Amino acid sequence: MRFYSRRKGKLAWQNPHFLSVIFFLRDVIIFILPVKRLPRVLVKLLYGISPRFVFLVHARRTEDTYVGLPILSVLRRILGKKIFLRILSWVPPLVLGTVKTPQGVNGLIVTGGGLLPEVIFLKKKASLKKAVQCLIFSAKLCERNSVFGLGGLWPMVTRRGFALVPFAKKYEIVITNGHCGTLMSLYLSIQKMASLSEIPIEKLKVMILGVGKMGANLARALYGKVASITLVDVNEKRLGNLEKKLRENIAETDIFKFLNREEVGKLSALFENNHVIVCTTSNVKRVLRPSDIPINSIIIDDSRPEAIPRDLNQKGVVLEGGLLKIRGLKQGFNFGLGLDDNVFGCLAESFILAVDGIRKISNTLGEVSIENFNKMIEYADALGISAGDFKCREQLIDPQTIISLLRTKTNLAATIPFKKVCWLLKVDDLGVT
Repeated sequence: MRFYSRRKGKLAWQNPHFLSVIFFLRDVIIFILPVKRLPRVLVKLLYGISPRFVFLVHARRTEDTYVGLPILSVLRRILGKKIFLRILSWVPPLVLGTVKTPQGVNGLIVTGGGLLPEVIFLKKKASLKKAVQCLIFSAKLCERNSVFGLGGLWPMVTRRGFALVPFAKKYEIVITNGHCGTLMSLYLSIQKMASLSEIPIEKLKVMILGVGKMGANLARALYGKVASITLVDVNEKRLGNLEKKLRENIAETDIFKFLNREEVGKLSALFENNHVIVCTTSNVKRVLRPSDIPINSIIIDDSRPEAIPRDLNQKGVVLEGGLLKIRGLKQGFNFGLGLDDNVFGCLAESFILAVDGIRKISNTLGEVSIENFNKMIEYADALGISAGDFKCREQLIDPQTIISLLRTKTNLAATIPFKKVCWLLKVDDLGVT
């Protein structure tokens, strides 16, 4: 007997709403099954691949939950936001899509139900419990020693992966927080900009908004390779500690600090005096307005959720942070970047570790090792992995735009002496050194 959907001539099983319910039921059944691992043959039959890695994500906003399960949009209208969000927190781990690579090392994209960033921030214990559930669910679908990569806010919830280590050992799976891959993607993107614009990287001035874990990692990777690094944060102690750590090694890179405490708009002159601005914190929402961003700014936004508005009214460009290109990759889930071979660096790290089998490259728990970072860059190059395209969400940014903006910076803003910038800002009481 044939069942037809409302669209004339289309079988019901071809309807995306019908399929999403079937896939949801499939994942729920696997989640509740009291087994440690499913047979490889069965996994391939159910998912089309035999995964060697899993990448864990979460919804950025409510609308994202409708992608994996469209019927949720109907429930949202019926139940209202408060009850709907509560129900989302009960949804078990789900598979959103697959990642297929030419190397035959394939993976799954898994989400922890419908947890949203605001819930993850407020309910960290419940979020950690969900992360453990996702690990156990993923282990059922993967062979032993497969990689379980953390994306979005999951590293924060799991103490950069350490909280999951006991469960990883029990279920024979490798945890990585993805920070080394993200760092690699940011570094290679900056290197690519310098190369395209024919500006020696040692003459590049880079500004880092937020010197938490990723901002500090980027400063460590760039120190000794660029002309100057301007560090911006609201935490004076964190700025001082990072500067002290960097200066333990002698290098020609100048270090400047800017203690930004609710001084809205005071960052504009610093933007003008740097070729590239990298945002690694969402806290910038408190101290930065779109109107404060000067013309010709190039901003790489690696914050999650997004901290910089994507529409700057042609003032400059905001690029998606942390992108790498894995040539020939095919992904079955759109992260908001389009369905091409660009992926987040943290996902790329899971793939790289799965290919390597944790022999030459180490998984990332806690801090990023610069030695491991350098090894990963070499290994990624051997695999044909390079810096990603310049993208603002799904829109490709013409490299010529980046070249033009950088050369304008070289000719104009980048020539402003930093002491003059400090004088213009009257920064004696703002902590610039």
